[in-house]
Amino acid sequence: MKLQFFIALRYLFSKKSYNIINIISMICAGGICVATLALVCTLSVYNGFQQLISDVISSFDPDIKIAIKEGKTFDPTLPLDKLKTLDCIQTTCEILEENALIRHKDKQTSVILKGVSNNYTDLIPTQSITDMGSFLLEDNEGVYTVLGTALFNQINGSISFTSPISLYAPKYATKVNVANPENSFNVEHVYIGGTYATHQLEIDSKYAFLPIKYAQELFEYGNVVSAIELNIKEQTDIQQAQNKIKELLGNDYVVSNKEQQHEEFYRMMKIEKWITFLILFFILLIAIVNVIGSLSMLILEKKKDIVTLQNLGATQSFIQQLFLIEGWMISAIGAFSGIVLGVILCLSQQLFGWLKLGTESEEGTFLINAYPVSVQLSDICLILFSVLAIGILVAWIPTRYIKHKNK
Repeated sequence: MKLQFFIALRYLFSKKSYNIINIISMICAGGICVATLALVCTLSVYNGFQQLISDVISSFDPDIKIAIKEGKTFDPTLPLDKLKTLDCIQTTCEILEENALIRHKDKQTSVILKGVSNNYTDLIPTQSITDMGSFLLEDNEGVYTVLGTALFNQINGSISFTSPISLYAPKYATKVNVANPENSFNVEHVYIGGTYATHQLEIDSKYAFLPIKYAQELFEYGNVVSAIELNIKEQTDIQQAQNKIKELLGNDYVVSNKEQQHEEFYRMMKIEKWITFLILFFILLIAIVNVIGSLSMLILEKKKDIVTLQNLGATQSFIQQLFLIEGWMISAIGAFSGIVLGVILCLSQQLFGWLKLGTESEEGTFLINAYPVSVQLSDICLILFSVLAIGILVAWIPTRYIKHKNK
């Protein structure tokens, strides 16, 4: 194989009788290089956005969330007692989520009311997401709610002690009073203690926080919860902790990590990424197919060399391997150069942010100013393997006819 490689290398860089063969080979390698570069950059940008959104979402989510498999709420006493036996858990917080109506003066809208226990600020880094006021839910003066910024603006909220908001939840086992509908609802009047901003409209426009005991009273649920949220101690593997909790609680509960809590979102991100990969790969495939023309012309030009090698005792397999390596090297040069250039471009974008999301006048409008990129080794290996595998398959097509041409 060393001799075939040496001869193929000479053929690749030596001057041909027809200069067009060199030009076609350079165009083939250049096309593969550009398509590979585009794949590296595109997948890295997708990774960057996914990582950015994951970081934003994770500021609102616990490490692990426990919910009942069947039904909406459950008594937390038994699972909490079991969880106390695990030393990998740092914070345990009881949660009650339910739909409610929020009203402020003449503005009203539906919300997801999230009742949380007193240690919720130990579970979530609320300082990093607090926008106005403070993440205050209860003190000696009374009860407060914390709203998302979009929800706060939607109801024209005010952080003051002069303008409370009203939270409405339907009374159970009570018929709706058509003459006076408000009598069919439990009402809690609270002040706004502050607002939070995760920069995710779906979150910032829907959630309102309240101490869990008041949420339980409002919904007439008693001492039940809809979930238990956990934080795992540092230097503890989340997956191992999740498996331990699953084994401890049994099949009656659903134990989800951060990614599983937004399973549909992450699935859609992956689907979009790989659909884009396939589209760009088809473009790359067209560039690789051009190797057939370049290699066929080279075989025709080296017809005398082939006869000479046969007279010297070269087998048919030897000659086919020679030109197979030649075609594969064109793909390899394009692939490696494209990957190197793509990684350099991505790293420069990470360092300097030269490709902006908007114009200078729009700076500060977006969560970040420049396109985020994240180069992942798995993507690089996949691209390289795909190009080299298709390259050797394409190179095999013209080489298998060498025997028939020289009979």
